[in-house]
Amino acid sequence: MDLTDRWKAMDWQASEFSYAKADLLATLKTQSKSDIARLLKSYRQSYGLMLVLTVITPLFGLLKPNEPDYLLCIGLIWAYCLILSGFLMVKFARFKLPDLSLQTADAIRASLVLVRSINTFQANFLALATPFVFLGSLLGVLIYKGRTVSELVHNHVALTIIIGSTILITLFSGRLRKFMTNRQCTALIRKLETNLQALEQA
Repeated sequence: MDLTDRWKAMDWQASEFSYAKADLLATLKTQSKSDIARLLKSYRQSYGLMLVLTVITPLFGLLKPNEPDYLLCIGLIWAYCLILSGFLMVKFARFKLPDLSLQTADAIRASLVLVRSINTFQANFLALATPFVFLGSLLGVLIYKGRTVSELVHNHVALTIIIGSTILITLFSGRLRKFMTNRQCTALIRKLETNLQALEQA
């Protein structure tokens, strides 16, 4: 933020600052290129992790291949991974990063559009899918431990716990949106937003 503060404090009407302006502009572009690379690397790593989960999740179905209830629960989890990884695949396939050296401002703008769209989709999808994935995971564990859906339905204590915990998770999932992006990415996004404003004013 010190570089940005210096940038805003400069008197660009004074000729003695002409070199300082070019120097600060070059430094600003260099820092922005580094920040863009770090930000996109973090999101690509998340994408890679989701692809791995998409591949290995169906393998858990092999633990109880003859249990339809268990397979249904695994299917719910797999559907979540599949949809999210599919969305990320489309986003990254369509993403074209402008030349960082010649079009730094455009590169910042394009990167911010990408990560904001991913964050928005993940937050909304998380709020919608979390209760189903949680319920699927819970039922999957209980069935794997030897319970059946019929037993759970007729067990009022277990049913109350399952329904109550699912409702709590549903309410809590709406509050998880603010924690979807890690602090490092949030700081990089804010820094790039500030740098973009400075570059546009140059």
